[in-house]
Amino acid sequence: MKKNLTILLMLFSLFIVGCSSDDKSTDAKGDASDFPEKPIEMIIPYDPGGATDRTARILAESVSDFLPNNESIVVENKEGGGSTVGLTSLYNSENDGYTIGLTMQTGVAVKPHTEDLDYEWDGFEEIMTLVQSPQLLVVSADAPWDDFNEWLDYVKDNPGEFKYGHSGIGSIGHLAMEELAKKEGLDIVGVPYEGGGSSRQALLSGETDGDIGSQADIDPKQNKVLVNLGKEIPGVDAPTLEDSGVDVGVVPWIGIIAPPETDEERIQIIHDAFKQAIEDQETIDKLEELYIAPYYNGPEDFKDIIQKRYDISGEIIEDLDM
Repeated sequence: MKKNLTILLMLFSLFIVGCSSDDKSTDAKGDASDFPEKPIEMIIPYDPGGATDRTARILAESVSDFLPNNESIVVENKEGGGSTVGLTSLYNSENDGYTIGLTMQTGVAVKPHTEDLDYEWDGFEEIMTLVQSPQLLVVSADAPWDDFNEWLDYVKDNPGEFKYGHSGIGSIGHLAMEELAKKEGLDIVGVPYEGGGSSRQALLSGETDGDIGSQADIDPKQNKVLVNLGKEIPGVDAPTLEDSGVDVGVVPWIGIIAPPETDEERIQIIHDAFKQAIEDQETIDKLEELYIAPYYNGPEDFKDIIQKRYDISGEIIEDLDM
């Protein structure tokens, strides 16, 4: 009898251990109740020190206040390939919620048209858009045009004469100008450079007639802003294309995404923390110092925004034979 009782107790103990093991396995795969339990890595697919990187670091610092357990966001720069190096790394990361990434339209809405990548435009899990930053058409302070409409009249009367610099084929500024050119029937010449610094120097030296830049990069003594190619942003003193009666214009957004099939509950936790961060006044003040404004769209709207830019970019790229 004792022997039988001992065997029964042993079997019962094994059953309890097995159930406990199953529960832990389930927690590791999907239960978000104790997430996060360690820092979350955020991949920045751009160089350290740039406006995008500085924006990411402001947000990463703020988000910790709103994450459960006050866990931190650790920023890692993986630049290269017009952001495709970092996004490829993100795509191939574990989908446990502990790796997310920053993106702009170039990496997800442009490069899939022009390069053979590991990922497609819709291959990630969208979390939300965070902020928008302006793309400004800038000329020299002594340029003969006082506003956008004067410039528009000039380029229509002088096809092929106006040269503007941009930070690379397929960059946001490049495609925004080409979209404008297509809409208005303009013949303008885009000149690619390795980055914003090089294109600004080309304008200063007279190598080009215009440049695409941000408010933070502009010296009022040397530059004149003709138009904001996006939407109105606090602190940016420039009319938008819409203000000038032109029915185009891109909103240059920055958003966060996760590897494919990341747990929805964990994505929701990250989403909620970032949303609170961009609604925090102290964070907003820091962003506005960079002339960047909160720009919120949830996961579904974010996917729609990417798809729209992907479709428009595809048409422009086809027209340019890129």
